[in-house]
Amino acid sequence: MKIRRTIVWVISAIFGIIAAAGVIVVFRSNFTEFTVGLFPGDLPLVLLLSFASLAFIWLDFILRTEYLRS
Repeated sequence: MKIRRTIVWVISAIFGIIAAAGVIVVFRSNFTEFTVGLFPGDLPLVLLLSFASLAFIWLDFILRTEYLRS
C-alpha cells in the first residue's frame, strides 16, 4: 500500500508540473507574464496544484489507495 501511495504522490506532482508548463507554452507566455494577482508566479502555482489534484483524485481511484476515504 505504501508503494501505491508513493506512486500517487509522485505521478500527480509530475503531471501537475508538466501540465502547468504545457499550458504556459500553449499560450506562448512565460512565468512573469502569466500572472494576475499580487504575487508574481501565483497563477502557475494554481495551475500546478489544480492539475496535480485532478491527477491525484484519479490515481487514488485507479490504484485504490483510499486516500480520499481515510
